Amino acid sequence: MMNPMRPPQRPRPAGASPASPIDPSPIDTPPLPLVRPLATPLALPLARSLDRPRAGAPARARLFTLALLIAGVALPAAAEAAVTGREGVEIEGPRDRRGFYIGPGLNMGAQVFTNTIVPAPRLDLAFGGGVTKKFTLGLVLNLGVYVSSSQARKAFFGGDVEATGFLIKGFFIRGAVGGAGVPRGDGTTELAFGLGGAGGLGYEFWLNQTAALALSLSYDARYVAGMGMRQAGYLGLRFTWY
Repeated sequence: MMNPMRPPQRPRPAGASPASPIDPSPIDTPPLPLVRPLATPLALPLARSLDRPRAGAPARARLFTLALLIAGVALPAAAEAAVTGREGVEIEGPRDRRGFYIGPGLNMGAQVFTNTIVPAPRLDLAFGGGVTKKFTLGLVLNLGVYVSSSQARKAFFGGDVEATGFLIKGFFIRGAVGGAGVPRGDGTTELAFGLGGAGGLGYEFWLNQTAALALSLSYDARYVAGMGMRQAGYLGLRFTWY
């Protein structure tokens, strides 16, 4: 006699063993909702497999496939954000002033005195690092010669700590602090050591993806103890590799 409170049983195939208290046969479950992610090499095959489920596929297998799908989308996105972008770490690229730079330069100018002008061409070597895309900090070493009709030619050396800020595109302002040899200005060929710095402005043109050419105009002032200020003006040309 059939128990009216007992749910109807699923018929067993011929020759099958009696059913256990917990029937292990798969139960048809409605397909999980699928939210399509961004197309990636890993996401597309998994998405197709979820769109066409096999008959009788266990629910836990579908959950595992969905987890792989989410991981395949999330991991490449996280890796990409860690390499480039505003929310990640930006790496150096073409026309990027960050990182190490080095550049030789040529400056044509003169020391100006009250009664004479002494030409003082010099060569520069600048090197340092780009703090940001628009700010660099480094050292500049210079070697020049004072040329005077009344005095013998005299070589001079100098070095400054130099900072450059780029305002609009290649337009920049530059400041430097340090020391250099300057003429004594007393009619002798001896040089004196002057402390001070330089300031100027200019424009830098990109020649290719990593090299640039800068034109600048600068004013140099050095103080010599007991002798006052020594002032010079320079028109400069510098090649820089970033």
